[in-house]
Amino acid sequence: MISRIDPKTRQALQAAFAVPPPSRKAEFLRSLPPLPPPAGGPLWLVRVQLRYIRKRVWLAGTAAAALCLGAGALPGWNADRAWALSALLPLGLLAAAAELGRSAPCGMAELEQACRYDLRQLVLARAWLLGLGQLPVLAAALAAVGPVWGAAAALYLLAPYLLAAWLCLWALGVCRGPEAPFACAAACVGVAVLRTALEQAPLALYAPPALWGWGAAVLLGAGLTARQARRWLAAPGVG
Repeated sequence: MISRIDPKTRQALQAAFAVPPPSRKAEFLRSLPPLPPPAGGPLWLVRVQLRYIRKRVWLAGTAAAALCLGAGALPGWNADRAWALSALLPLGLLAAAAELGRSAPCGMAELEQACRYDLRQLVLARAWLLGLGQLPVLAAALAAVGPVWGAAAALYLLAPYLLAAWLCLWALGVCRGPEAPFACAAACVGVAVLRTALEQAPLALYAPPALWGWGAAVLLGAGLTARQARRWLAAPGVG
C-alpha cells in the first residue's frame, strides 16, 4: 500500500509544478483578432425551432384547415351541422400540444437546458410558431361557420378551443413523460364530448341572452390559458 504523502512534500510538489502567474496578459488579449459575431439571434432561434417542429405538425394543421373549408362548402351546411365543427375544432390542438412538450417525453429536456439559449426562450419560440400554425385552422373554421352563425361564430368556436388549450397546458405541466401526449389527447377529446353533450341538451345555446355566457366563457378560457402558460414556463424543466 502506498503511504500518504506528508504535508511538507505535498507543498514542495505544489510549488514545483504550480502554474506560473500570467504575464503581459492584457497585451496578449489586445493582440488577438476580434471575435466573430455570434451565429445566433432572435431570427436564428426562430429558424432553428422551425426546423425542429416536425413536418407532420404542419401537415396536420393544413389538413384541419382544408377540412374546415371543405365542410363549409358542403351542400346543406347549416347551424344543425356547424356545431359539430365547433366540437371537433379542439382536436386540432393535439399535434401542436404534443409537439410543444416533445422534449420531455423524448428525454431531451436536459440537453435543451444546456444549449446556447435558455430553455424558456426555446419553448417560447416553439410555442409562437405552433400558435401561428393554428391561426389558419381557426380562420378556416371561422370562414366555414361565419355565414351560418354570423358575428357570434368566433365565440362559439373559441370557447371550447380555449378550454382545450388550457387543459393541454395543464396536462403538459403535470405529465412530463411519455404519457403527456395521451393526457393532451384525453383533454381535447373530453372538451369535444362536453361540447357535443351541450348541443344535445335542451338548452337555448344560440339565443341572444346566451351570447353573454359564450363571451364570459371565452374570456375565462383566455385568462386560464394565459395563467397556465405562465405557470408552465416558470416550472423547472419546462418543455
